[in-house]
Amino acid sequence: MINWTPYLGGATLAAFLLTGCGTTTDDKTAEPQEDSVKEENKGGASYGNDSNSDHNNKVRLMEQNLQYTSNGEAKEETAFLKNSDNQPFSLYVLQQYKLSAEEPGKDIVFLTTDDSIFMRIELLTGDVNWDEVEENVQTQLKSLSETIEDPALDVDNGSGFEVVRGDDVITSILLKGEKSPVRLTMFTKRNQDYRDAFLEMAKTLMRK
Repeated sequence: MINWTPYLGGATLAAFLLTGCGTTTDDKTAEPQEDSVKEENKGGASYGNDSNSDHNNKVRLMEQNLQYTSNGEAKEETAFLKNSDNQPFSLYVLQQYKLSAEEPGKDIVFLTTDDSIFMRIELLTGDVNWDEVEENVQTQLKSLSETIEDPALDVDNGSGFEVVRGDDVITSILLKGEKSPVRLTMFTKRNQDYRDAFLEMAKTLMRK
């Protein structure tokens, strides 16, 4: 796996594997709260929906079906609600993936059969300057390749940038929901396209 730390400002996955097993806290299932209102299970939660962002009075269902495309094949599978102990959020994670802390302020969702395929999750502040974030993302990606492309993913209320370096595909997605702004960085391969699965999981993210 390529060491992306000098370019993208994050710890490498190798470091995660060496240190994370004994020190990071893996995913946990959310516990229902009493006297709360259940959220409808419709599959594919709409990211950035403010009515769903305030969940002090809601309990998220323990599982939800997600529709996505993986390596050109349309799929629908059950994802399970997981809580991050590293950042204040929960999201639905498909069975073949795992949520874990990478370092303070950064979580990853990785493919259990190949941990070089993963998505980094970074929560941003509500007053984030998107122009500055986009400029920073593009500067970092240009350190890997001068050609930045549109990843052509279904990103509502957001933007995406992508570079290809050899067989590696690095995709940055900015989800600009007013109450839950998020920066995603996906690391996939030319012949292993899990970007849509990552994105659909990320769309279910809800801030605590």
